[in-house]
Amino acid sequence: MFGYVTADQSTLTEALLQRYRSAYCGLCRSIGQRHGQAARLGLTYDMTFLVLLLESLYEPERHAGTGRCIPHPARRRAFTQSAVTEYAADLNVALAYYKCLDDWQDERSLPRLAGAKALEGRLGPIREALPRQCQAIEDSLQALSGLERSHSADLDRCCQCFGALMEELFVWREDRWGDTLRLFGNRLGQFIYLMDAVLDKAEDQKKRRYNPVSAFEAQHGALDAFPVLTMLIGDAADAFERLPLEQDLPLLRNILYSGVWVRYANEKQKSLKKEEQSS
Repeated sequence: MFGYVTADQSTLTEALLQRYRSAYCGLCRSIGQRHGQAARLGLTYDMTFLVLLLESLYEPERHAGTGRCIPHPARRRAFTQSAVTEYAADLNVALAYYKCLDDWQDERSLPRLAGAKALEGRLGPIREALPRQCQAIEDSLQALSGLERSHSADLDRCCQCFGALMEELFVWREDRWGDTLRLFGNRLGQFIYLMDAVLDKAEDQKKRRYNPVSAFEAQHGALDAFPVLTMLIGDAADAFERLPLEQDLPLLRNILYSGVWVRYANEKQKSLKKEEQSS
């Protein structure tokens, strides 16, 4: 369900691309430093966006450096880290743990159980440091799991569950920006969930797996998801533009206005090519 909030790298300048990579590398290093090298396997670009956004809003002291790492040992890579990077690193591990646990409970997947066990020891300190966020992740995934097990056709409710999860992750501090960040995170979360369901529909049908869009369409007819996706990301963008952001603003806008649509556009192009080849 992650991997959608990424940059449209094809339209980035070299400077913006290097900045994006330095934030990603800094997050990866923070995960390894705080939670061990194995925890880095769950790294997502979605959390890189969180780092960029919160650093732009709060402007914490940032450390820049270069270094080698296990995935890229050949040459040194630039990275940046801050208190926000540490926050995102903890969230990344918590999300990976709860997702593995949820998949084990739903699918009895032994690899996912092993993944949860590997991260279990790190969860205690994270829950202590971030109780509100961890509770939101746990509650939302449990609610989603129940809806999915019952093959719910209530697509709106499914989207809202993931929105409730995401809205708490964007609130680093309870301050004057909390309501705006929650609105932003909620609409972005709903967008991610619906986008994931739309793009997974064909594969889920092929493998006879539950898909909330398919369940909705079975009761209500074909869904044109594009207007709904546009509305949700539009609401997120409205909230985003109310934040006093300056640092990394071109990069953030690249992700929010273009990057989130990259996978959707790629899948649409694939579908069109298949239709042309079959006609």
